[in-house]
Amino acid sequence: MPSPFPGMDPYLEDPAYWSGFHTRFNVHLADVLTELLPQGYYADVEQHVWLQGADSDGDLTPFEYPDVYIGERNGRAGGSILTATRPTAETRFPLPAKKKGAKFVKIVDGSRNRVVTAIELLSPSNKTRGEGLEDYLAKRNEYVASGTNLVELDLLREGERLPVGRPKLPNADYYSFCSRADMFPTMQLWAWTIRDPLPFLPIPLKPAHGSIVLSLKVCLDRTYDAAGYRSRIGYTEPPACPMRSSDAEWAASFLPKPAKKKKK
Repeated sequence: MPSPFPGMDPYLEDPAYWSGFHTRFNVHLADVLTELLPQGYYADVEQHVWLQGADSDGDLTPFEYPDVYIGERNGRAGGSILTATRPTAETRFPLPAKKKGAKFVKIVDGSRNRVVTAIELLSPSNKTRGEGLEDYLAKRNEYVASGTNLVELDLLREGERLPVGRPKLPNADYYSFCSRADMFPTMQLWAWTIRDPLPFLPIPLKPAHGSIVLSLKVCLDRTYDAAGYRSRIGYTEPPACPMRSSDAEWAASFLPKPAKKKKK
């Protein structure tokens, strides 16, 4: 049974559920991508990857684990039949400070298959000022410096929003950002609220192969059902991350009503 909410379920933002949701969502995201990807590509989860300089002698530098990534094998590519949601707006990727002599790098996995696209589902630590945010921004810059497509999913209403260039972010609850290597530093963004359905996101491959279209709703529904959240979440109580009063009134129209206390 799917979530009662038409889009993102704000109850999943509860710290009691988020860690498990984060892991499960990434796995189902990779599964859905595997069903969509044309021949010559594959998707995997939290696989250790390495960085290799363009003029290096073959030595590899350890890199972190992308949440989900799309790799490329030899083969021909196809297409996707879904239609992507139009982006809310375009902005500019916040360029890191230039360093003289900085080298271009590429990301490869252990078998030398190139990572084409990285997908990151943001966690609370990525949105909290301090080491967690700084580490993620460094990771973000490594992706774009390598010419890797980057898709970011911000399904958390609380915390710092990641920096973007001009124009500033539109007012919304949730965001997705797509930095395509062939459009850099232009970055597309999707913004939506608790009341909106989840968007259909174009996931870029190599420029010659275009994009596939990912339904976030399908990923969420599979995660929600597999984890049995419908029987675990107490929808009769307010969520840990409060909704605006107007949204709480809207949600009350379809959420179960609190049980009435029996009179003594």
